[in-house]
Amino acid sequence: MSRQRLTMIGGYLRQHWRRLGSYGLGVIVGLLVIVQLSLPWNNLPLYAVIDGRDVGGKSFDDAAKDLDASYKKLPIKLYFGDGKEPYRQPHPSDIGLKVATKQQVESMAYPLWLRLIPTSVWWAHSTLTPAEPTYSHDLDKAKSYIEKELGESCDVQPKNATVKYEKSTLKVVPASDGGTCKLEDVEKMLGKVTPRLNESDVRIAMNPRPAIIRDEQAREFADMIRKKSTDVAIKAGSELVEVPQATFLGWLEFQAPDSGLVAVVNTDKSSEFFTKQLAPKVTTTAGTSRVTTLDFTEISRANGAPGQALDGAATIERLNSWLAGDDVELVAGVRAVEPKVVYTRTYTSTDTGMSALLAQFAQAHPGTFGISFAELDGKRRYAMYQGNKVFRTASTYKLFVAYSTLKRVEAGQWHWSDQVQGGRDLAKCFDDMIVKSDNPCAETLLGKIGFRTITNEIKSAGLQNSSFLNDFIETTASDQTTFVGALQSGQLLNPDSTNRLISAMKRNIYRSGIPSGANGTVADKVGFLNGLLHDTAIVYTSSGTYVLSIMSDGSSWGTIAELTREIEKLRSQ
Repeated sequence: MSRQRLTMIGGYLRQHWRRLGSYGLGVIVGLLVIVQLSLPWNNLPLYAVIDGRDVGGKSFDDAAKDLDASYKKLPIKLYFGDGKEPYRQPHPSDIGLKVATKQQVESMAYPLWLRLIPTSVWWAHSTLTPAEPTYSHDLDKAKSYIEKELGESCDVQPKNATVKYEKSTLKVVPASDGGTCKLEDVEKMLGKVTPRLNESDVRIAMNPRPAIIRDEQAREFADMIRKKSTDVAIKAGSELVEVPQATFLGWLEFQAPDSGLVAVVNTDKSSEFFTKQLAPKVTTTAGTSRVTTLDFTEISRANGAPGQALDGAATIERLNSWLAGDDVELVAGVRAVEPKVVYTRTYTSTDTGMSALLAQFAQAHPGTFGISFAELDGKRRYAMYQGNKVFRTASTYKLFVAYSTLKRVEAGQWHWSDQVQGGRDLAKCFDDMIVKSDNPCAETLLGKIGFRTITNEIKSAGLQNSSFLNDFIETTASDQTTFVGALQSGQLLNPDSTNRLISAMKRNIYRSGIPSGANGTVADKVGFLNGLLHDTAIVYTSSGTYVLSIMSDGSSWGTIAELTREIEKLRSQ
């Protein structure tokens, strides 16, 4: 473009700039109005705020949903009298109040006349005042809430002023007066309450009942405790242990009964200081008493020296008395510690010696035990510990099911080829029940025999403390020993049936209990359920055959194996 043409254009602009500016401004204003008119008519203006909630630019539906959700979670603060803290804070639904905000939101619509004013898109919200929400009240629901929270009388207990230790200083917790009011007043107030999100207080008039302990009393008490705690020293042994004021105040809890403020030392808060600072200065280690027993009889004792340990409770009792103003010396309390007792136990190779072994082993190991032992030949020793204590059988009940099953086979009522469960015949199911402790087979056979029938059959076999008729199937270690002893000696079944059951027991796959501790061949049946561990066995050794039943709750297979080894040692004497 030539210089001459540029000069002509510049001249034209200088002559007509006002007219061009007006045209430009008009275009901008027109475009702005068009933009404002094009904004969605069901959306709120930008920057709109309702009850302190920013809803600007949202659709009516979205804004109403947000506000309705906020109202549902809104705590209605109920104050009684001049109370500084709300007595209750129900949600609207608790008192039968429903709040709808649709009309409130629509009252903030961006109207046509404002849209026609240029730039109103940025300030229209400030010219609009939202209407109130729509409220509906369920008076029956309000009455139910009042009955639940206030009972038959509108009685608010006063709260005495007290003290708390917070942020390294003692602070007064102000008193809160109580009183009584009329239930009908509460019903009226809840029946017409119209909360807003930024204001939900409801104050109900009441006849005041002032707190007994006022703020000034609490302040004086705090000053007294503060002065008293500047010099706390506890004598521990021959030393004086100083307690820093901040540490001591951190131990305290404050109570405010009507009789007066009380400060007490909290056990948990003071325990670390006691353990680290006081206990080492008063503790002396106890010695060891060594005791030798033969069976149940103590035959020698060498007593160790007693020790001493910190008595935290006695120390706190002295501190509390001192805080209450009593003239007591702050001395760490101590208690005697008995010497540790170490036993050297010996046993005679007799029934008495074996019984002592069972009892003392059970008492020295965790868990509850029922133990029964009997030799079927040789010295024929017999011993038990809590042999008649009743236990839930767990899977050892399958021995009894096996017995009743064999009786029916012997009588010709059942046959090994009979189909029983899951495609398994009776022979397979019987074997799986004992060898693998299979539950479906045992439950099917038990169902066919019947709980009462099988109970009668085992009682006829001499098991008087075993039953299938109570809440759980029950038995005892003595009954289990009686059963496997009679089985081994051929008193229960014919030789074929006896051999079938014992053969299956020898192939039992769970071998961590008696089989792990025995020296010989073991035919056994275990049971385990929750904390129950049971093992009932026939043990074949070079020195003879014995039967052993160990029933336990809270023990371990390792402990059962260990007991078996101890029995084997004593048998070999």
